[in-house]
Amino acid sequence: MLAAKPQVVKRAAPRGIGSSSLRLRLLLVVLLVVLGSVLYRVARLQSTGGESLRAAGTEQWERVRPLAADRGAIFDRNGEELAMSIPGYSISVNPKLVVDEAGTARILQSVMGLDDVEAAELYEALVAKETGFRYVRREVDVAVGEQLANLELTGVNVDAEDKRILPGGDTGRSVIGRTDIDGVGTAGLEKQYDELLTGTPGSLRKEIAPGGRSIAGSEQIISTPVPGNDIVLTLDRSIQFAAEEALLGRVSELGAQSGTIIIMDTDTGDIFGMASVQRNDDNVVEITSGNYAAVAAYEPGSVAKVVTVAASLNQGVVTPDSTFVVPWRKQYADDLLTDSHQHPDELMTVNQILVESSNIGTIMLQQEIGGDDWEMARQTHWEYLRRFGFGERTPLDFPDESEGILKHWTELWGSERVTVSYGQGFAASSIQMVTAINAIANNGTYVAPRLVAGTVGPDGEVTPVEPGESREIVRPEIALQVQQMMRAVVCDPAGTGKRAQRGLENWSVAGKTGTGLKSQPNGGYLNAAGERVYYAQFVGFFPAEDPQITVLVSIDEPPAGDINRFGGTAAAPVFRELVPTIAHETNLQPPAFTTPCEAQ
Repeated sequence: MLAAKPQVVKRAAPRGIGSSSLRLRLLLVVLLVVLGSVLYRVARLQSTGGESLRAAGTEQWERVRPLAADRGAIFDRNGEELAMSIPGYSISVNPKLVVDEAGTARILQSVMGLDDVEAAELYEALVAKETGFRYVRREVDVAVGEQLANLELTGVNVDAEDKRILPGGDTGRSVIGRTDIDGVGTAGLEKQYDELLTGTPGSLRKEIAPGGRSIAGSEQIISTPVPGNDIVLTLDRSIQFAAEEALLGRVSELGAQSGTIIIMDTDTGDIFGMASVQRNDDNVVEITSGNYAAVAAYEPGSVAKVVTVAASLNQGVVTPDSTFVVPWRKQYADDLLTDSHQHPDELMTVNQILVESSNIGTIMLQQEIGGDDWEMARQTHWEYLRRFGFGERTPLDFPDESEGILKHWTELWGSERVTVSYGQGFAASSIQMVTAINAIANNGTYVAPRLVAGTVGPDGEVTPVEPGESREIVRPEIALQVQQMMRAVVCDPAGTGKRAQRGLENWSVAGKTGTGLKSQPNGGYLNAAGERVYYAQFVGFFPAEDPQITVLVSIDEPPAGDINRFGGTAAAPVFRELVPTIAHETNLQPPAFTTPCEAQ
């Protein structure tokens, strides 16, 4: 029997992706989708969708940098430049772009005069490439900056940057102040008027080639910088220079520590000169960077007697001829207070008390202000001190200006209650003191001191600064009486201010001396060597018949052991020396009838 043949089952060919035609159709669909996506993407990039990418691309080859605005200049009252900005450059590097570190460092050292340490530090920074920016030097002279710019060193940036200078050297720098490396005012008038002097920056766009170099001709100004305003001061550069020179000479001659001078127009309060000098650590006297005439305060000494005398006269309790029996010393609280020299009990007029600068006599005038009411006398005297401007900043409002020290009358204790009458127990700055005495010279009217006369805008328009406040402190007839008494301080044989007039033939002078004691860190008036430390002042005005100029001269720590420790000997001669210069520079003419001292 034959075996049956196995049946072969044939399978149908598979359908789907294995089909070549189907695969082709599927591939075509995929290609169409991809192409559509690409076309859509390209279309978006050609329209609004490409803004961010275009901006990113632009950042690769464009740079926008600020354009600094010119800082305003500072002029004196006659248009002489006191502070100005001149062109300069800042030199910086991008270490990441520098390809020849050694060569670049060597060229910069040669052109810029870098020392070996600076050059080594620069080379290390270029090799390290840890930062994309590093200053090499700022405020570089124009010639050096242009030389480097012409070299077109890869990774080296040469950017215009002004630098601030004082054309007159150190003249006026105590008042003008200074700016930092970025041109921001940090002291003095540069700080006080920084916002006004600072202009509005602009901006510039430029293209950058590979390697970091600017493409010539690609610069485009986006916004133009607007310069700052100029400032016109009341200072006179010639008077300022003369005051500083006189003060440098006197402090050096005496071996003193420091000194100040303020020269003021009596009627307006305009300051023609404001000088401060100090002995430095190398024992050299120099013009200070700080305006000590405004920021430092000391016990004024006997100059303050003018306030006590004026107050007693203005209250109507005495006249210049009223008399008091004045001992040379007297007990007050726990202290035995004295005059500057021993004398028998003496019948003294109010005029003599001021002329001879009697401490005890001045206390008697203070007590007289309140009649039989001692509490009222102390309060009224304190109110006059405040009225004259003590215990608060002047309207000058100079940066860091001192308000001095004046305790409320209820906070004074012991002998301090009476020593304030002759300038001990409170502190005043030079600007406070000259403004107070100027009120007497100005017929009893206080006028605010002023340093800025006006501003000049970028368009050249001049805007005057309005005068400050003024107020009557004492009646005009009382101020005239005190003026005549201050004239006697200079003219009377017993007066303490004779050296302020000596040698001046065409000018009459009135004034008051002051010899204050300088408080020490130990709380007393004796230094570590057991010696008294003095602060000498002379404040006066001329011509005495019609006051036009008020001047304060102070000498800090004159020699304690000789005659030059007093205001009349240390400070008054400087006043006398300056009178002819001040008169010449202000075109001031002597009065037709000047009364010589012999006729007083």
